[in-house]
Parts: sequence; C-alpha cells; structure tokens
Amino acid sequence: MHRSLRFTAAFAAICALAWLAAPAFQARAGTAIRLDLQGLVDAADIGLEARVLATRVELDRRGRPCTVATLAVTRDFIGATRGPFDVRLPGGVLPDGRGLVLPGLPSVTPGEEIVLFLSEESSAGLRVPVGLAQGKFRIVRDAAGARTLVRDSADLELFDLASQQRSHANLAAVFDYAAAVAEIEAAVSHRRAGGGK
Repeated sequence: MHRSLRFTAAFAAICALAWLAAPAFQARAGTAIRLDLQGLVDAADIGLEARVLATRVELDRRGRPCTVATLAVTRDFIGATRGPFDVRLPGGVLPDGRGLVLPGLPSVTPGEEIVLFLSEESSAGLRVPVGLAQGKFRIVRDAAGARTLVRDSADLELFDLASQQRSHANLAAVFDYAAAVAEIEAAVSHRRAGGGK
C-alpha cells in the first residue's frame, strides 16, 4: 500500500476516534476503510499469530485507559516479535470502573489464539488493529484439531475507496486456516517485492 493510502487509512481511523471524543456524539459504530488480506498486510507494521497470555487495563502515556495484552508469538508475518510481546490497545475498563469503549475495535481475551495485524505505535504507545475489527482473526480448532480463522462481527461501518461509499459491515466470517495463511504469506511476499508498503 502506498504512503497516501496508509495515510488515508490512518486518517479515517483518527477521525472515527476524534468523533468519539465529542461530548454530544453518541458513538454507535466505528468507521474504517474496507480492506482485504493484501490491504491488511500492506498497512500493518506488525502481523503475527499468537496466543493471548494475559490482559490488563492501565492508563496510557496520555492518561487514557488502554488494554495491555501479553502475547506469546507463534508466527511472525510482518515485523520481528519474539518471546512474550506486550501490545497496548486503546480502550478498556479500569478496576475502579472508569473506561473507554471504542466501537469497531476488537477485544482480546486470555487464552485465545489470534492472527493480528497492528498499526505503527502511536506517541501514546498504542497500536490499533489495522482496519479496526478487520485486523483480528480468532483461530478456532475443531474436535480433530483442524483450524479455521474466524472474524467476529463488530459494530463497524466500512468505507470503500473505489466506490466512495460507506456501508454497515457484517464482518463475521470463517476462513480455512491453511488457505488464509497461504494468502497472507503471498501478500507479505508481494509487499516485500515492492508491491505494497
């Protein structure tokens, strides 16, 4: 993805978050640019497969609630993340009940296995899943151990750059694990060859 498209994607996410800060605005849905797997790969600073070891909510560098997820990385697609890796995601509820909920942003739960595409780290030390809920997939195993990737539904509106149209998205989908990983790896190869970021 070219810098201008990455900037547009980041700008759309920032605008969505800025609207959340407006006191008279009742946030009902997040807004993000519609991305396919190639788009997720091209826009990501980090792409990985991991198990969520633990989560906690604390204040970020600017005093806003954030969720710190400790991840045991099992595969790097983009970026070099080794050992337990802490990622700080905006939002969460502190033990005293104060919190911040951002529509369209996926949650992470201890014990779940995930594929996650993350933005560059902000000045507050936060990363956002690329495309909000589009950037997180759960790995689900059946009784025989076969894996699928599941993207959960989210309160998200998607903006299509080609049509310049906005639509409410039902992101819920199930993908064959091996096929999706092969597509991700092909997208990463395309990016490294200069076709993306």
